[in-house]
Amino acid sequence: MIGIGIDTGGTYTDAVVVDTDATQVLAKAKALTTKRDLSVGIGNALDALPAQARAKAERVSLSTTLATNACVEGKGGRAKLVIVGTSEAVLHRVQADKKYGIPFADVLPLDFGGSYDGKEAPEIDWEAVCTLHAKFFEDADSFGITGLYALNNGASVEKQGADFLEQKYGKLVVKATDVAASINVMERGATALLNARLVPVIQEFLDAIRSALEQRGMGSVPVSVVRSDGSLMSEELARLRPVETILSGPAASVRGAQALSPATESLVVDIGGTTSDISVFHEGEPVRTEHIRIGGWQTQVGGVAIDTIGLGGDTAVRYTHGGKLELSSRKVMPLCIAATYWDNIVPSLEQYLADVYANYYSKYELYYLTRKVEDASRYTLPEQQLLDLLANGPLPIYDSRTNIPGLDVRRLESEGVIMRCGMTSTDAMHILGDFDTFDARASELGARCLLKSYRGTDAAHDDEQVKLLAEEIYGLAQKRLYDQAGGVLIADRYWQGADTTFDDQLQKIFDANWAVHTHDVEHFALAPRTDAILIGIGAPTHVLLPEAARALGAACMIPEHAEVANAVGAICSKVIVDEKVRVVPDRGDYGFVNGYHVYSSDKNLYFPTEDNEGAWQQAMDAAREAVERVALEEAKRRGVVGEPECIMSESNLDATGAADNQTITLEWTLTGHVEA
Repeated sequence: MIGIGIDTGGTYTDAVVVDTDATQVLAKAKALTTKRDLSVGIGNALDALPAQARAKAERVSLSTTLATNACVEGKGGRAKLVIVGTSEAVLHRVQADKKYGIPFADVLPLDFGGSYDGKEAPEIDWEAVCTLHAKFFEDADSFGITGLYALNNGASVEKQGADFLEQKYGKLVVKATDVAASINVMERGATALLNARLVPVIQEFLDAIRSALEQRGMGSVPVSVVRSDGSLMSEELARLRPVETILSGPAASVRGAQALSPATESLVVDIGGTTSDISVFHEGEPVRTEHIRIGGWQTQVGGVAIDTIGLGGDTAVRYTHGGKLELSSRKVMPLCIAATYWDNIVPSLEQYLADVYANYYSKYELYYLTRKVEDASRYTLPEQQLLDLLANGPLPIYDSRTNIPGLDVRRLESEGVIMRCGMTSTDAMHILGDFDTFDARASELGARCLLKSYRGTDAAHDDEQVKLLAEEIYGLAQKRLYDQAGGVLIADRYWQGADTTFDDQLQKIFDANWAVHTHDVEHFALAPRTDAILIGIGAPTHVLLPEAARALGAACMIPEHAEVANAVGAICSKVIVDEKVRVVPDRGDYGFVNGYHVYSSDKNLYFPTEDNEGAWQQAMDAAREAVERVALEEAKRRGVVGEPECIMSESNLDATGAADNQTITLEWTLTGHVEA
């Protein structure tokens, strides 16, 4: 089959034509991602493909880091969460903001009753709730809703609440039961809230894809989207469940690495515009997780285990107040790229160098408008004034017109309405000649502005200082990659699933080894070593990864087509569904079984043992019917046509008593697997 893979990242949009039967790349192209209208960048990438090859496409598969970047950067739509069965005190006690990513200002806890195990759901007067908390509900574009022990009552509270809120406000309401499968109510809530926040992000992306395809006579070609586990879902389902795409881009890079590289024991390192993502491969397959954590959000989304940090070609470079150069967590548009869009970038930088008083706040950076605001009344008057100014193009922060009384730009930036242009590692690559696609003059001026702000006018006019600054930026990026890869390797070897950041002692060991590696003199250092191959994916990889690999004593491989590996991975992916149904004994006094619960994603059943000797067999038969049905239904929702086969497997969780050494089964799990 001939298919087209498209990957839309924060900086570039890539497109490939691939013969998926032979895993052969027939054509490839790159274009800048156009934030104000994504369809332009997507169209440019498609137009750069040979028309004859493009016309043969039978399917289009998409991957994107837009949801990933939104999580890392704290961006998305205005969404609120309702949690039934908890209180504000509990939210603070479990640190819901830090542990799960749920902002206290965006959550409404409703401490209603019901049975202790959730089998009897509480009755809620939703009209009274909305009246009492009118401001909370009105100040949102969408909602998430979850309930304590929802899995034990068929999520009845979630369904009733969602139906009422949708009817009353006419806004999207995400039920946790549609996007989360485990019982932890905080994780369920975080997943539902994040899904609601991401809907406008993915809607804009898919609308742009649809527009670009229709303009080129490809409107009838089926479209799929890569999920976080590397499998595919339909365009329609992606619009409803965008949280499942939070690692779409990284998962596609993993699939691309599998398609392009023969390595079995490896680390796949994908360096993009906004983030760097590392995944571990054992025996040719990526390590997986059932609970993705990203950007502070603890979700119940399963997928490829990816370690993500805010390091990419668009990572802002700044000095601390102590005069130390650092890579910020903020994403900005590289100055070299900005100068290709707007004529005032270079003059603004030149003016800063010539006339503006040096300061420590990176005021040479520029604000720019990413998209037109449909309803300006939702913003404060100072915010509206800034939006009106930026409608005519970027403005430097030092410009007196941006000094608007009462202006706080944080909300505009968090919602992705405005962004900044500034110095990045992409600019450093242009200064050192490793990248020459954009305006190197703007990159050089940005380096001089940065030097002026923190090292004075003399340094700003010293050509050698400009070069040394670019090399220092390289070193910071390479060191961050080295630390990240080292942390991933240590966690994989000793503490799987643990945080990959170092404690103070381990950080000192890695710092010392890096110092030795970069020719600093040390009397003693512990040097990490690995037999795993570091496989580089992404455009900046050839500049940044080899040095980090050498410091780890590892081989480095950058396969052919590495710069478009995500797009290759997108079209080489397929639909894979794994649905689970649990059969759980209802044990009463002295361990006697009163019946069997069957828990599936759509409904729960109960088979009592009283006067029913065949209760267990009936429960297992019902579970087998349920798992096959829900797996096939989910496969069709994800875009599978025809009659796919569902392969079933069974497992059980046993426990052995310490006193009598007797083994009992705590639950049986039936899995339905569909692959197409």
